[in-house]
This record gives sequence, C-alpha cells and structure tokens, in this order.
Amino acid sequence: MTALQNDVTRNAASAVGFSRMRRRIFIYGLTLLTLSLIQTTVLHLVPILGIIPDLCLLFVLGTAMFDGAENGGAVGIAAGFLENALGGVGISLLPLLFFVVGYGTGLLAGKALARTFPSYMIFALVFCLLRPAITLADIGLSAHTSGFGLNAITEGTLVPEFFANLVAAPPMYLLVRKTNRLIQKKK
Repeated sequence: MTALQNDVTRNAASAVGFSRMRRRIFIYGLTLLTLSLIQTTVLHLVPILGIIPDLCLLFVLGTAMFDGAENGGAVGIAAGFLENALGGVGISLLPLLFFVVGYGTGLLAGKALARTFPSYMIFALVFCLLRPAITLADIGLSAHTSGFGLNAITEGTLVPEFFANLVAAPPMYLLVRKTNRLIQKKK
C-alpha cells in the first residue's frame, strides 16, 4: 500500500469510530434523560414498595457491563449529576457512587463474570446493597432528619429501597441490551 492509501484507510476508520462515538453519546444521553424524567415524575405516582427505584443506577450498571469501564464510569458520572440536578439533595455522593458502579462493573464484567443476565443480577444485588448506604449518608448530611431514629429510617427507607431496585433490575437489563445493540449496530 502506498502512503496515500494508508492515510485514506486510517481516516475512514477514524470517521467510523467518531460516528459510533456520537451515536453512543446521543443514545446514552437520551436514555439517561428519559430514565431520570420517568424516575422523578411518573414513578412518584406508582412507587414500588413505597420507594422509587433508582433506574439510572441500574442503567449505569448495565452500560458498564456491556460497554466497558471507561464508558461505564463516564455514564455513571453523568447519571449522578443528572439525578442531583433533577431532584437530589444539596450535597450528594451520587456522582461518585455512580462512577464507582460504572467503572468497577466495567472492570469486572467479562473477567470475573460473563456478560449475561445472571451476572447482571449479581452485580445488581451488590450495588442495590450499596445504594441504601449512600441514602443513609445523604440522610446524615441533611439537617432536617434529626427527629428520625435509625430503625425508622432502616425499615421505612433502606430495606424497601433495596427491594425496589432489585425488582426494577430485570426490565432495566432488557433496556440496556437494546440500547447496546443500537450503539453497536453497523451502518
């Protein structure tokens, strides 16, 4: 091959990669915005076990599982800030938690566990246990909760939050699979 042919081949591959990146950003952004709006509006009308599941956390988990640590971490930070902007507390650990979920899952997926539904549910179980811990930290950071005891918070919020997120995990797995297939689709 001549130098010109090498340059053309390299530029064509670069354009395809850029196109896939733009599609990834658009699809992930639109999906996160939609999930955040559903989570902050529609699910308030029909909560699961009295608690609204964290759809964005489950989406970040699946995204990292199918798209790797870097993309999972980036989607995690974006989802954490988006959730804070649409109804979080003033000081929140969500961007950090979501980054850890995204990056950590991306590192372990495919190495420790396969990229299958049972593996997704194992990751979901672990991070559904972690999410109430962050909620507890957020409650501790807010000043308006001085009248609540730890038992009331645990029984009224933390345990139902764990189960609500676990119930929402299987449908989110299907959404993530569909989203990933849209991104990976060849033109």
